[in-house]
This record gives sequence, C-alpha cells and structure tokens, in this order.
Amino acid sequence: MNKKRLLAFLAAGMLTMTSVNLTGVLAADTAEKSESAEETGAAVSADEAGVAVSADAAGVTVSADGAGVAVSADEASDNSETMVFSEDGTPLEKTVKASSISMKSQDSYEYPYLGLKAVLPDELKKQMDNSDVVMITAEKWKDDMSGFDYGFLHWDKLTEEQKDEDVNMLGTGFEDWLASIERIGTLGAYSTDVIDDLDSITGCNEHKELGTSADGKYKYYLSINKNAESELTDEIEKIETTLTDMTEFNSNLSVFDQPAENINPDATNVGTFTTTDIDGNEYTEKVFSDYDLTLVNAFTTWCSPCVNEMPDLDKLYQEMKEQGVGVVGMVMDTIGDDGKTDEDVVKKAQVLREKTGVTYPLLIPDEGNFNGRISGLSSFPESFFVDKDGNIVGDPIMGSRSLEEWEAAVKDELEKINAGK
Repeated sequence: MNKKRLLAFLAAGMLTMTSVNLTGVLAADTAEKSESAEETGAAVSADEAGVAVSADAAGVTVSADGAGVAVSADEASDNSETMVFSEDGTPLEKTVKASSISMKSQDSYEYPYLGLKAVLPDELKKQMDNSDVVMITAEKWKDDMSGFDYGFLHWDKLTEEQKDEDVNMLGTGFEDWLASIERIGTLGAYSTDVIDDLDSITGCNEHKELGTSADGKYKYYLSINKNAESELTDEIEKIETTLTDMTEFNSNLSVFDQPAENINPDATNVGTFTTTDIDGNEYTEKVFSDYDLTLVNAFTTWCSPCVNEMPDLDKLYQEMKEQGVGVVGMVMDTIGDDGKTDEDVVKKAQVLREKTGVTYPLLIPDEGNFNGRISGLSSFPESFFVDKDGNIVGDPIMGSRSLEEWEAAVKDELEKINAGK
C-alpha cells in the first residue's frame, strides 16, 4: 500500500465498515468522525460521510432546513433516498427504506481480497428478491492497518412491518436497526486472533469451519443462528463456497471491493484520455496544456469537507490563472460500480457547482482514470499537481485546505516548475 495513502486512510479513521447495496459504506461513529474531519481538514472516506448510495436508486432529494439550500434532483420517487444538509453542506439526516438495504441477489459472488467465492441457492435468492431476507457485508480492520480482523457476509430476516421501516443511516441509526432485526447466518474470513469471539462478532451460535488461508492467518466459517427459523437457516447451509488464494491489497479498499486492473498510484503522467464535464462538454489531456500547473482535486458529492473547500478552490483559480495556474475538479462518484455514469450524481454535482459558484471544470473520470492515478481512491478529497505536458508533479495532498494553505502549496510547486525551465 502506498504510504501516503495509508496515512490518509488512517486519518480518515476507516477501521470498521458495513457495506450496503455494494456501494454504501457506514461507520458506527460517523457523526463524531465527520465533525472531526471537518475541523481538521482530514481526508474522509466513504464510510466517514455516513452515506449509503444505491447505484440503482430511483432518485435523490437534497434539502436543508432554515438557511440551508433546498434542491430536488429531478423527480425523485416515494422510494428515493433523502439527504438533508446544513448550510455548510454537512449531511444531517439520511433515511432509506429497510427493504432497500440489501445487496442484489446474483448467482455467485467472488471476493479476491478475502479469497472467497460463494454460490447462493435459488430459494435464498428468491427470499432476497422479496426482501424477506437482506444480505449485507461487515468488516473490521486491525488498529495498525496490517490486515483485517474479519470480513463477512450476513443474512438477516425482515418482517412485513420491518420492510417499510425508515432507517436513519447517520450516527448509530444503522447499527440500531441491525440490532433490531433477526440474524440468520454469516459467511466470511476471520483472523485467528478473533475466532474465539465468533458468537459475538457474527451474531450466530453455530459455526462450520470451511478452511484456512494459505498463510494460516485466517479461517473461514459458515455460521447460523440456531434460534432463527429452520427454513431460513437451511438455505444458508446450502451456500456453496470455494476458497482461493487471497489477492494482495494494492490500495486502500474494502475487502469486498474488486481489484482494479488499472490502478497505478505511482503514475508519473495522466496519459491520453477523453472525457466530459458534468454538462457533457468534451475534454482531453489538453485541458492541462493551457497552464504551467494545474491542481486536480478528486472529490465526491457526499464529502462535506470536499464541498466546503470548493469556493476557496475557485478563489485560488481566479486569483492565479493569470499566473499560469489552473484547477480541475474530478467528481469521483459520478461513475458507479458498473462503470457507467450515474446521472443522479451528475445532477447533484451540477447543483453543488451552482451552490458553491465554482467556475473551473468539473470532470467525470475517464475510462483509464488518468492512467490509473485516480483508481482505487477511497479517502477524499485527494489532490495532486499536473504540469502542461500532463506530468504528475510534486506530492499528493490529502484532505482539504484553507485558501492560504492552497496558495502556499501552489506557489511552492509553481516555483519548482519555473526553476526547471
């Protein structure tokens, strides 16, 4: 793992995560960490925002109380997710229907970082499709980030009444909801350091050992809650599993993420590319040729420290563009897990641009992710410098900065470039 990425990862406090709808990640102490991140300007990861975003959400409504800004992202349906922001862009409340909090059913699941493949029985998939059962992931990292304590899938029962519940995804709302529903079973990998605590970790009381990782550090278990309905636990026991070699981590990802083939955190040039901004205007690598130095700011629409610094980044751009300095925003969450543009997020980015008043380009990541430079990012914001020839120069900057700090960083890098001419 790149050392600087590791430091940013630690700064974000991303140690315990639960995945929802494959794309959402939550932390139990979201509220405290989000506040801390804003105070310190630290980079924040997806779970720090306390936001679970479904790639197939029907719509997203952004609103605010009092002096905040109320925005509707097109015609959101009654089942759409609701996000409430304060005037400074901090998410205050997020609710989703309990029936939507589940990974989608599919024939098989493969997790190279865990070294695990799973094939679900048809009846279990049917139960998931009917929202009688939800499938969610959970993981916990070791304190020193040397590995994970556990990563497992879990299946939980929903009653008809529970399906219609509104779950608050901020603070402890999600964990409180999890505690209120019945655990059926789990499947996952556990460090040998924690296997004595399987009952408390999994919420199950019967565990079938499936095997051990090649390095001997992890054991695999299929677990059930014997107190749950047998017709449900029987389906968990029918899950077919295959153990594989664990893929070595090469970026700060969730253990349930898929390795990206084009990750290149040490890229020295952004390469050639074609992409568009959030209005559909085409951009290529020539976006950098008009300036001696361009600050690339990779951010997401759900990251409040990212949004809060956008006005200062625009001031920086207006102040220094005549000195040969450009700014480009890269809206990372406009591309979904399926590799396609998420139009709902694009609309939200357009709203944020209007709210913050930025005038520099806000781009959608290209297929090659800037020659792999922005692949696998999960802590935001992260910024780096590019010269007029597309070379990546200087050190990356993790987290948000004040206008004065940005001015100092840009002037320092610009002096280095000018000195080398």
